[in-house]
Amino acid sequence: MKDFTHRLIAWAALPCTNTLLATTLLGLLAASSAIAAPLSPVHDGALKQLLDRGAPTKSDAIVIWQADRELGHYYANGKVPGPIELMSVTKSIVGLAIGPLLADGRIKSLDQPVADFYPEWRQGQKAKVTIRMIMNHTSGMQNVPRTDVEIYPAPDAIQLALAAELSSKPGDVPSYNNKAVNLLSGIIEKAAGKPMDAFLRDGLFKDMDIHPGPWEKDKAGHPYAMAGLSLTAADLGKLGELVLNKGSWHGKQLLSTTYIDALMQPQSEDSMGLLWWIAPQYRHFTTDPAAFAMLRKRGVPEPTVAALEKGLQGAHFDDNGSMMEGIKQALGPNWRSMYEGDLIGRGIGPYRLFKVTTGPAAAYFGNGDGGQYLVVVPSAKIVAVRQINADGDSEQEGQGFDDFLDRVLAVAKDFSAQAPDATH
Repeated sequence: MKDFTHRLIAWAALPCTNTLLATTLLGLLAASSAIAAPLSPVHDGALKQLLDRGAPTKSDAIVIWQADRELGHYYANGKVPGPIELMSVTKSIVGLAIGPLLADGRIKSLDQPVADFYPEWRQGQKAKVTIRMIMNHTSGMQNVPRTDVEIYPAPDAIQLALAAELSSKPGDVPSYNNKAVNLLSGIIEKAAGKPMDAFLRDGLFKDMDIHPGPWEKDKAGHPYAMAGLSLTAADLGKLGELVLNKGSWHGKQLLSTTYIDALMQPQSEDSMGLLWWIAPQYRHFTTDPAAFAMLRKRGVPEPTVAALEKGLQGAHFDDNGSMMEGIKQALGPNWRSMYEGDLIGRGIGPYRLFKVTTGPAAAYFGNGDGGQYLVVVPSAKIVAVRQINADGDSEQEGQGFDDFLDRVLAVAKDFSAQAPDATH
């Protein structure tokens, strides 16, 4: 059940060129080899710690590249898996799909009103909703975070979104919204003249030799934009490389540098870009005493509020992992049902409990339910992917790999931006 979509390698020297595809093809022949290239002791240790987490987190695939070279991988049972559903990482890929439509003028700008594509929205406050607001989650559209409540049962996810009322003024309040994001499927189809999955298949994916698995669709045949795309780790890594290289793929500019930069501009206090998340060099969390009054006002059950108020009083955390651990400890053994049902189920993310201070961007990433990740670290030229073929209901403690991003950043630390020598 896809309930909470907000929740994130051997070195090949082929005659033609060293690409992500080539490294993974070699990995097919030597899937038991986890670390592929000699590194400094610091890097080797961090890489080993990352890959050693593959088995206990029930990961199906972990792959990390640096400057097009595969540093290492983990595959469950030593077998390279086929395409795995990306969950909300799909949103980040849909964000890339809009770039070509902007470049050729079929979408005028990110600030173009949705009403230009759906004239029924030309009345009232909905006329003010723009594509950018859909992408930065400030559309103000009514939303039920659990996708199994409204979205999956609906025969037409786009019509469901079009019929939604506004619960806040467009552009005002950031609130992660799966229902709104599904409008992008319809907008892309109208702009491109073909369904979103076909547009990507015939365009960006074809140019990059990416071969997706089935894309989940609603009963009307629309591919979901919030989730549903399946890719292999190698193909997902290619899209990370495209972002790393500012839209360039093997010498061809597939997306404009300006557009990639726009996707990665912070849009809210949660460090969200446009359908991409931004990981700062540091993030500090200090409990906000005013947060608990906000929780009560939003209808969070008193036992949950009281547990958080007692457990987080005066707390300070220096990273996401320790912050989430603090929430878990405060809520106790039933933390998952309380966190997902009482907080996330009301559209309240963990950052709302804290005063947050952040540093400059260290990485950009897509993150999906169950712990799907695509991470790009520009300063170190690193791309990393983690995939797990499991749904939220079957996920066990630790399988979400909550510290994957931190461990990738540990590998990236001290790497020079200069690509390594490819001769060894």
